[in-house]
Parts: sequence; structure tokens; C-alpha cells
Amino acid sequence: MIALLALLTLDQALAAARAHQPQLQAAAAQTAAAAARTGSPDTLFDEALRVRPEIAALADQVRAAELTVAATRGATWPSLGVSSGVTDAGGQLPGLTWNWNATLQLSVPIFVGGLTRAQIAEGQANVAVVRAQLQTERLAVRLDVEQARLAVRAAKATLVASGDALDNAREQLHLAEGRYETGVGSIIELGDAQVALTAAAQQRVQAEYGLAQARAQLVRALGRE
Repeated sequence: MIALLALLTLDQALAAARAHQPQLQAAAAQTAAAAARTGSPDTLFDEALRVRPEIAALADQVRAAELTVAATRGATWPSLGVSSGVTDAGGQLPGLTWNWNATLQLSVPIFVGGLTRAQIAEGQANVAVVRAQLQTERLAVRLDVEQARLAVRAAKATLVASGDALDNAREQLHLAEGRYETGVGSIIELGDAQVALTAAAQQRVQAEYGLAQARAQLVRALGRE
């Protein structure tokens, strides 16, 4: 009876594993295809910096702040303006004549109460703040990528270990069945071997799911989703 119950439990576990196998394979195929082109940690980090939208947004803010400072500095230099116009004028309506005029204007900022210098200093401070935010975000991206990469390595190691454990459980069950058939082993030993195989099969499924999750985390960290 114990052996029969253990065998039923094993069949249920393996059936559940087979039911989830297509989903795990599909998820693994999607994430593995995206994570397959992994290289060194620096390569992954460089790719994440190119793809992650928050990095691009902060880089654009840095450029905008720098252009603002450059434009403010331009206000300290003299400016030259030219304008012209043409009019139709005269003393009587039938005798209107064309008139052309041109204006040349030179503006030299002599004293503005330190306004321009203060605006430049403010702009430079804004540039420093945004650059600091960009650097902080770079460090956060590096941390995400490194954690995801290590998670994939750990999940792969767990998957290999679970495969070895499953093979060992199958071998132990085979030996227990042989011992039971020859009368050397007991029904309890056989039941324990079958339960161990059930647990090993479940751990194998969990390891495959864990690897799929780790690969999905790496895909998100690289900004490939």
C-alpha cells in the first residue's frame, strides 16, 4: 500500500511537471534568446547604458543644462542686430514713392547688476546636480545588471544540481526495486525511494522555473524588454 501511494504521488508530481514543461520551455526560450548574447560584466553594463531609458533621459537633461549655460554665457558678449524695411509713402495718393530704410544696432552689456554671472553660476549648479543624478543612476544600473547576472549563474548551478539529484533518485529507486523484488529490501525502503524521486522531480521543475525567472530579470536589467 505504501509503495502504491508513493507511486501515485510520483505520477501526480511528474504529470504536474509535464503540464508546466511547455510553459517553462517557452519562457526559457524567450529569455534565453535575449540573454544568450551575454558577455563580460562590462559588456552587459555598456549595453544597459545604451538601452535603459532612464539613462538616456538623464543624459538629455545634462546636455540641455549645458546648452543653457552656454546660451547664458553668450549674453555677456556684445550683440549686433540689423533690420530693414520698405514703405510706399508720399504727399499725395497718386504720387506715392518707395522708401527703403535700414537700421544697424549694437548692444553692449555694461552693467546688469551681476545678473548674468548669477545665472551662469545657477546653470552650472544645475549641470552638476543632473550629472550627479546620472552617475547615481549609472551605479544603480550596474548593480541591477550584476545582481541579475549572478542570479542567472546561481540558477544554472541549481538546475545542474537538481538534475544530478534527480538522476541519483532514479538510480536509488531502481536499486530499491531490485532489492524488494529479490526479498532483500522492504516495502518501506521502496516507498522512501519513490518519495525521494518525487521530491527530486519537483525540485527539478522549481529549478527550471527559477532559471527562467533569473533570465527574465537579466533581460529587464539590460533594458531588452
